[in-house]
Parts: sequence; structure tokens; C-alpha cells
Amino acid sequence: YGKGLQNLHSPVQLRVSPPKNAGASSGVFYFSTEEEGDLVSPDINDIFALYLKCFPDYPVSKEAFCNLLQLETAEILSDFNANKLIGFSIVRENTISLLCVDPFYRAKGVGSRLLQKSETAIAGQNFKHIILGRGKHYLLQGVPAEPTEISRFFQKRGYSAEWTSADMNLCLNHFSALALDIPPAPETVVFRFATEKDSVLLLNAVQKAEPAWKDFFISPSEPILIAFHAGEIAGFEFLSPKGGRFVKPESRTGSIGCVGVVPEERKKGIGRQLVSKGAEWLKLQGCMNIELRYVALVDWYQKIGFEVIRRQWMGEKDLSAV
Repeated sequence: YGKGLQNLHSPVQLRVSPPKNAGASSGVFYFSTEEEGDLVSPDINDIFALYLKCFPDYPVSKEAFCNLLQLETAEILSDFNANKLIGFSIVRENTISLLCVDPFYRAKGVGSRLLQKSETAIAGQNFKHIILGRGKHYLLQGVPAEPTEISRFFQKRGYSAEWTSADMNLCLNHFSALALDIPPAPETVVFRFATEKDSVLLLNAVQKAEPAWKDFFISPSEPILIAFHAGEIAGFEFLSPKGGRFVKPESRTGSIGCVGVVPEERKKGIGRQLVSKGAEWLKLQGCMNIELRYVALVDWYQKIGFEVIRRQWMGEKDLSAV
């Protein structure tokens, strides 16, 4: 993504060829200009620098960038001009995790060619459906909804989105769970942190609430706050004091993630109480803000005090219709 509409110089002409000394299982493609005799491997520092150039509103550390995208196991399609990286796409299974084009080279066909090569790579693995951003390892859950040129770029090439997710923030300077106008949970619900003894009940609850999250809870690295009711886990959430993703280190931003309540315990106030108590705990850990990502229930979180700071267009494409 990071696409824009600028007419600067004529587009570079590209060819595709495997890199020197690359094994058949490397899973990485390299592009170079027609004029060059040798192909250039993309350097992680160049990839990261180009990402920051394309996404100034989504700052991350290089360590987080590499860890979240797991680049060593991804397929990277790279575009060069005179040995300079001008664009890249990161592909994993049926996901285009990221597509960046240097602003100087936009509106010249570079992004279109990278997208086409990405789709070809995905189709070559017999996938019939492509998603943008989200997947097993992702940085952005979709593509930025603003500026609108980004989503229009994909729409013109057959992508559509049924919804737009939100990133939200809660400032903790004056936050107090007791001051919130939200319904209380039943008095028999106990809120506490999960222990190893809760693992079976916890996985059962996750399976009921959101099966797609189950892998995240098998070997968790962050504290999990649970709502315990009638001998079962009724709700759960991850709390991460250092979990802010698109923030500056000095902002002391934590995160709350994977908030879930089992179907039979919903609409009892358990979910909002989980989030408010989690926010109080993060404040005690020294957090000044809480970041939420991948949010669909915007109104629900706004009642706790969260505000929308960014939105992402959740694009997809059906290859079987092409």
C-alpha cells in the first residue's frame, strides 16, 4: 500500500529473474531494471526504511517490523532501479501483507506490477482468494482507509471490502473505571489473571467465543485477564503493558487484545467490565495510553472512552472470478 497519485518521470522497465545463489526454496523474487546486468537482493534495512517512508502514520521499530511480518519465511517481491529499492510486496500464503512503492516512483506502473506478481505467486499456490494485510503474521490488518487513493488503487484492480476496521486509543491520564457509565457484571463473576491451571478451561472458552484466536492462547506471552463464573471462564482478554504497535516508545502505550465473551454469557456487562478493569491494571503498570487494533465494535469501545485514531480498509479479491 502506501500508494499515491503522482506523475514524475517515465516508468522504469522491469524484468523478473531469480537471484544469484538463491536456492529453489528461498521463496523470494527479485526485480531489476533492464539496463542492469546483475540482480540486487533487498536489504532488510532498505525494506524497513521504505516502509517508514510510505507509512509515516504507522511508525514501528525495526525489531517489531521483522518479528510481526516474519520476513525470513515470507515471499518478498522487490523492485529496483539503479540498485535502489523502489518498491516491494510481502506475500504469505493467500495474503499480501504489505505493498510499498517509493513516492518518487508512484503512478508509473510499479505498484501494479508488484500487485500482479503477488497475485501470480498466490495463484501459483492454488489459492482462490486473496486478503490484504491480515493473516498469520501481519503488521497492518488491512490497508489504510486514508488517503482514499490507496483503497481506490485496489478497487480498480478487482478488490472489495465488506467492512472497515478501526485502530483506537484510550488516554489514561484521567481514566477511572468507577466513573464509567457501563452496566455492572453479575456479582458472582470473579475477575482475575489466568494461571496454567486454567489452560483447558481457557482454550474451551476461546473455542466458543472466537475459534480463530485459539492458537494465540496456546503459549501466551502476555498476561490474560479472565472473568470466572459458575466454574467456567466466561470472558478473557490479553493485556500488554508494552503492546502499543504504532506508537513512539516515550508514549508508554499498552494494548488490550482478543477480548472475548462466550455466547451464553454475553449481554451481561462482562465484556466492558473486563476491558475497564484491564485498563485500570495497565494504568497501574505506568501506561499513559491504550491502543486497540483491528476493531469492529467501535461504538461498544467508545462507551468506555476509546477514540478512533485510524481506519483500515479490509480488502479482498476472489481469484476464481478472474
